[in-house]
Amino acid sequence: MKKSALFLLICGVSFLTSAQNDQEWKIAFHVDPNVSWLKPDHKDIEQEGNKLRFGFGVSIDKMFTDNYAIGTGLNLITTGGELTYLKKDDVDVNSKSTQFVTKVTRNYNLKYIEIPLTLKLRTNEIGYMTYWGQMGLGLGFKYRAKANEDITYVKQKVEDDSSTPNENEEAWIDSQLSAATVEDQDVDDDIALFRTSLIAGLGIEYNISGNTSIVAGVIYNNGFGDVLKKQGVMKETNGSPVFTNLEPKLFDLKSMNNFVALQIGILF
Repeated sequence: MKKSALFLLICGVSFLTSAQNDQEWKIAFHVDPNVSWLKPDHKDIEQEGNKLRFGFGVSIDKMFTDNYAIGTGLNLITTGGELTYLKKDDVDVNSKSTQFVTKVTRNYNLKYIEIPLTLKLRTNEIGYMTYWGQMGLGLGFKYRAKANEDITYVKQKVEDDSSTPNENEEAWIDSQLSAATVEDQDVDDDIALFRTSLIAGLGIEYNISGNTSIVAGVIYNNGFGDVLKKQGVMKETNGSPVFTNLEPKLFDLKSMNNFVALQIGILF
């Protein structure tokens, strides 16, 4: 996927560079530091805070009047956030697979290739300054998903025949395993392939010579589709897992990803 992302970026840059001499096209190369977060859509998922991430890309505006353009391009964005929830896990203990209910805090680091499509409005040049605004949609394709995890083992399923639960006994006991931390965990299977979003932004262009300008703007990228897959375990008000018929009660993990980026670049 990394090679595919690089190939797409090279193709995009080549296409945009070939259009530089056409005054109907405006091309910008930019970097996009951002503050991102995951917004959960279930009461049993806790949001832990915002994270600093980074991106970069190439944007192109096809002018159809002096003040209006259709904007597109190719962005490589890194986004994410931190969530805490309960989930069901199979863990090897003494060379034997055992089921656990774990409390996991995940700091997600998600990478996407994004293709935006926006309507861009530009003022006439005032002094050396041009002001712009844009609104549109973005479609992102996941190419990498990692996470740092803090894991607490909450409950352990009884597997020993001598301790097989009867009608008066529980199938799950408090776990004795120590908490663990896992860095750079591959969570690709837990993240949806596509990320759709609403894009809105405001910014300025400062002309430095001819058709060359410095560009700065603030971009709000609001995801409106779930980025998480898999399932979590419901919990009581005290944080304990909910069991039904001696099994953890599951729910679909749901969360949307948003970020605000500071876009800085050079326009040709």
